[in-house]
Amino acid sequence: MKKTLLSLQVFLHFFRYCLLFICSSLFAQQPLTPTNTSNFTGATESYAIGVTADSENHKTANTKATIEKHRVWLNLSNTQGAFKQLLIGYITGATNGWDNNYDGLAPDANKYINFYSINDGKKLIIQGRAVPFTDSDVVPLGYKSEIVGELTIAIDHTDGDLDNHPILLADTKTGIVQDLKAGDLTFSTTKGTFDDRFVLSYGKSLGTHDFENIKNNVIVSVKDKIIRLASIPDTESLNEVVIYDITGKVLYNEKEIGSNQLEISNIQSANQILLVKATLENDYTSTTKIMF
Repeated sequence: MKKTLLSLQVFLHFFRYCLLFICSSLFAQQPLTPTNTSNFTGATESYAIGVTADSENHKTANTKATIEKHRVWLNLSNTQGAFKQLLIGYITGATNGWDNNYDGLAPDANKYINFYSINDGKKLIIQGRAVPFTDSDVVPLGYKSEIVGELTIAIDHTDGDLDNHPILLADTKTGIVQDLKAGDLTFSTTKGTFDDRFVLSYGKSLGTHDFENIKNNVIVSVKDKIIRLASIPDTESLNEVVIYDITGKVLYNEKEIGSNQLEISNIQSANQILLVKATLENDYTSTTKIMF
């Protein structure tokens, strides 16, 4: 029995020796430490972190190179210290509709005044708009006041292309169009909410700006041989637009428009006086004279 156990132990020692020899030979041909550490979990994680950081840096660099931004900050204030600011920005990724990533509703928390732009019936303290920026764009502005007296609208600051563009503010009540780059606009107000009083636009100068006229709730502008109409406030949609020449000939007629903005580019420009008759869905009608 002892002899049998001894023989078994000798065999096991011999077997272990052979196994170690075979494994050593194999490991000599295949190194334990691979030359490409990126195939390993630890190395892969380190590499991923590096790539992530580099990718973010690359993304940031690309973002700075490709994101287009043209912004204006406007202040509404008075001499007694009431103050409210809004932002309108033309930025890559935004649309001219509601954008969760770019638009912000105006809180009505200020005791004395509120100031906002208006789009899709929403009152916005921040409004993102689509690029490329065009100086024929118009943006309705509104305000709420618990103050009877004078308020002032002024530019706080600008960036992008808006650094080099006039910024025009049209007062639909008085008919005044003020270039805010040249000076602030001070106006008288009563208590209330006024969502159709002001319109922001951009032009070359007060003498050649795009507004030919402001008729209550409809704005008509001309730029680059395109006639543009916008209803103010934009909750009232255009229903019908008819354009005549001075002889009464109908050059354009569009019905059931159903939008608060319209662009007309299929009329030949001939440096002539035209009459633009616009009817809103609430049956309000205005006629505006333009040179086209």
